[in-house]
Amino acid sequence: MAHPPMAYSEKEAHQVRVLVTGGLGVNGSWVVRRLVEQRHDVVILENRDDRSLLPDVADDVRVAVGDVANSGQVRSVFDEYQPDVVVHMAAIIGADRDPLAAVRVNIGGTAAICEAAAATGVARVVYTSSRAAYGALTGRHGHPDYVPVTEDHPRQPVGLYDVTKLSCEELGRWYARNRGIEFVSLRFATIFGPGKLQRHGGFSAYSSMIELPAAGEPVQLAHGGDQRDDAIYVVDIAEAVVAATLAPTPLPHDVYNVGTGRTVSLHELAEAVRDAVPGATIDIGPGLDPMGMGISYYGALDSTRAQVELGWKPQFTLGAAVKHYLTALDRLELLPARSPSPDSQEY
Repeated sequence: MAHPPMAYSEKEAHQVRVLVTGGLGVNGSWVVRRLVEQRHDVVILENRDDRSLLPDVADDVRVAVGDVANSGQVRSVFDEYQPDVVVHMAAIIGADRDPLAAVRVNIGGTAAICEAAAATGVARVVYTSSRAAYGALTGRHGHPDYVPVTEDHPRQPVGLYDVTKLSCEELGRWYARNRGIEFVSLRFATIFGPGKLQRHGGFSAYSSMIELPAAGEPVQLAHGGDQRDDAIYVVDIAEAVVAATLAPTPLPHDVYNVGTGRTVSLHELAEAVRDAVPGATIDIGPGLDPMGMGISYYGALDSTRAQVELGWKPQFTLGAAVKHYLTALDRLELLPARSPSPDSQEY
C-alpha cells in the first residue's frame, strides 16, 4: 500500500516517492528538478530515455520506459516502483494533427494512470491540465480588458487538445468519486521555459523570442505585438505542481488555475530580452493572435485559489524570468541548434 504524500515540513523525515509521467519533457524536467532538490525519490515514466533537458540531475532519477496508454505497462511500473503520489504530465500537444493518437495518449493514458493508482493505493494524482479547457476567452475576459477568469468560468473547449484536457479532468473526477483516489487538476496559463525551441521547434513564440536572440539569431513576427497574454515562467509552474503534490491533506478543491493573473505583450517581452541580450534584433508587427491560432485563448487566470490553498504564488517578474531563462540555457547547454518552424504554434 502506497503512503499518502507528506508536507514540506516533513520532507526530511519522510522521502516521498513521486512518479512523474512526461518527466523528461520541457515542463516535466523542471518539476523533476525541484523534487530532486527537495530530496524526494523520483521515478519518471517516458516513452524514451532522453535526459538531455536535465543533465544536472540525470543521475538522481530513475526512468521507466513505457507507453502511458498501455495499461499493462503502466500497472507494471506502479507495481515495481510503488509510488506514493503521481504527477501526470505526459500528453500529445498537437492533437489536431493526429486525433487518434491524441485521444489514445491523452485520455487513454490518464485512464491507465488512474486505474493503476486506484488499484495500488496511490492517494493522489496531480494532473497538469491547461486553460485550454476554457476554450476561447472573449468579452471582458478577452482583448482589450483581459479580466482574469476563475476556475468557475464556463468550459467550452474548441480544439481537440482542449477537449482532451477537459475530458481528463472529468475522467479524474469519476475516479475520485468511484475509486477513492484524489485527483487534482492544475490549469496552466501559457508557459515559457528553456528547451522549448530544442524540443518543439517554433512551438512557442515566447520561448523563440528568448532562445533565438540567445543564439545570435533575429526574431521576426509579422503580427501580434498588441496581443496580451498571461505568460508564466516554467520554474513557477514547477513550484505549483510540487505544492499540489506534497500537500499534506486532501485539498479543498480538485482544480486550480496556475497563472500570474496579469497579462504582458510581446513588445514588453521584447524589451526584457533586449535588456538582457545587448544587440538582440526583434521585430514584431502590430495586431493580435501572434501564434496564428484563429482562436482567442489569450487572457489571464485568477490564481487566488492556488495561492490560498496551495500556499503558492508566482515569484518571477518578466525581467527576472528572462534572465533566469538565459542563465539556464547556458548552464544546461540548451541553446537551440536550429531556427523554429514558422508553422508551429502553442497554447
